Amino acid sequence: MESFLKIMRVAGVNFPVAASFIQISNELDAIKIKQRLDALEDPISVLHKDLPALSQVIYFALVNNDSFTLNFRDEIYTKYSRAFAILDTKGLIKKYNELGSSYPVEIEVIDPCFILYLFTRFEDTKKMDLLLERVENCEVGQWLNGYEIQDEIQLPIVFIKAVFNVYQANGFGICSKEMRACSYLASA
Repeated sequence: MESFLKIMRVAGVNFPVAASFIQISNELDAIKIKQRLDALEDPISVLHKDLPALSQVIYFALVNNDSFTLNFRDEIYTKYSRAFAILDTKGLIKKYNELGSSYPVEIEVIDPCFILYLFTRFEDTKKMDLLLERVENCEVGQWLNGYEIQDEIQLPIVFIKAVFNVYQANGFGICSKEMRACSYLASA
């Protein structure tokens, strides 16, 4: 097919009938370019056709539970089993299985960048901007308390912790290691 379209491009200069084939070729090229741009803009959703819907399910579970560890009904695992498998193999979630069970007992969302991906896809951008502004403007030596930010901005703590973890991973600060703490100390 591709070689046929190449020949039609060449022939299009001399044969008016080939013009329609050239237009089709250009439209196919535009579709391919759009797919490539979509993959750059949304690298998660292009991994599997069910990932956009599953991403929304996981987002709402994170919001409702305000925890990185989630449980879903068996129907959710059945419907999105391949999408869950992809997220697990890519290291975005961790599935905890129980011997003899077809479904995970629970999943844990372990990649803070995946959480931020969900955050940017489904959360209010004003809240996201406020949170990022707080962390960006944090001066060296200053502590941020995630629970105070949560009360102020009305965001689940899982999103705040994910932002703190990403900044820590980039060497801009450190997160408190205390159990149930959500604090960040800016160091750069």
